[in-house]
Amino acid sequence: MLTARIDAETLAAFDVFAEGRGGRSAVLRQLIEQAAQANADAPRIERRETTATNRVSVRFTDAENAVLEHRASQRSTDRAGWIKALVRRHLGLKSRVDDGLIAELAPIRMQLLRIGRNLNQAMKVANASMLPDGDKQIGGELRRIADMRMEVSEQVAAVGDAMRGDIAYWAVAD
Repeated sequence: MLTARIDAETLAAFDVFAEGRGGRSAVLRQLIEQAAQANADAPRIERRETTATNRVSVRFTDAENAVLEHRASQRSTDRAGWIKALVRRHLGLKSRVDDGLIAELAPIRMQLLRIGRNLNQAMKVANASMLPDGDKQIGGELRRIADMRMEVSEQVAAVGDAMRGDIAYWAVAD
């Protein structure tokens, strides 16, 4: 959910622009996606819920440091951010899913949602063709479309869960 306060004149101008481009929501989604892609390489700054005041110092070998750098870069964060997230996971505190993972999963979830919408439209058309004057031989196709809709819904939920809390990544042997 995103809320933005703008004046009525700007909103009216935006609505004129969005007309014929899918509407206000579609254009806003496109603009946000474009901004996110344009800034994909920008450093990520996580929101702080409370200010951390305690400091811990840790020393690593060159090999360990190289692995830390590599793991942190895979998660689009720095070493300190990656180490903090790892420690918080092991302490049982919530650690926010990093922006890099969210940036990778968001387009996948959007595509799955679009596929689901397409399947819904196909189902509506198929149901309409089963009217008294329509084709009665498509019952099997309707079942397959329903099965696909269910599978897509499960995948959307799984990707959403991953975006909300990627716990499996942090699991290590004790």
